[in-house]
Amino acid sequence: MPVSSAERSFDRNALLSPLMPTLRRGVRIAEVKATAKQISADPDSIAALLDMLRNPEEYASVQIQKGAWLLHHAFQLDERSFLQYRAELGAVLDATEDPSALRELLKLLASPIWTDVETEDQRTDLLELGLGMLHLTDLSLAISYTAMQLVQSRAASVAEYREGLVGLQTLRARWGDENQPLHRCIVRYESRFRAQVKRLK
Repeated sequence: MPVSSAERSFDRNALLSPLMPTLRRGVRIAEVKATAKQISADPDSIAALLDMLRNPEEYASVQIQKGAWLLHHAFQLDERSFLQYRAELGAVLDATEDPSALRELLKLLASPIWTDVETEDQRTDLLELGLGMLHLTDLSLAISYTAMQLVQSRAASVAEYREGLVGLQTLRARWGDENQPLHRCIVRYESRFRAQVKRLK
């Protein structure tokens, strides 16, 4: 018997109910880690959090931010428990406007583990997203770091790595040498991308 949208909403809320105390400001990291461990072992909780993030207008911004943070922590504990949700993560990413939540989702999707399950369209969509972010001037440093990870994990051809090198040059020009940790990171990625260009020629 088909499940109605109202029933799905009720199920989602029922599954989210025990997680809500963690989706607030000021939660101790020990509590976050304990909840993330429970989530990583429970596919229904993962699905409920993803559904929450796909419908951000129904929740407070802090709940969306902490929900994404919690998902990332759960992913770090057990990446393979998330593999079945690649399509859902794409939909969540499209629905996410909050910069803090976006950062956590991008860090999750920057993992190379997704190459096992992604379609070519999914791979190129994330590659283009990462390349585009390297050229944007209004992004935070944290997003810039994640953009480099996205490009590295999705680039697969000489042309794509060369596009990545152009993006890194733009990123370097934007921040200059004043941020030494970022500058060192850009240099490392440039070295990796050049090595891949040589290898793939």
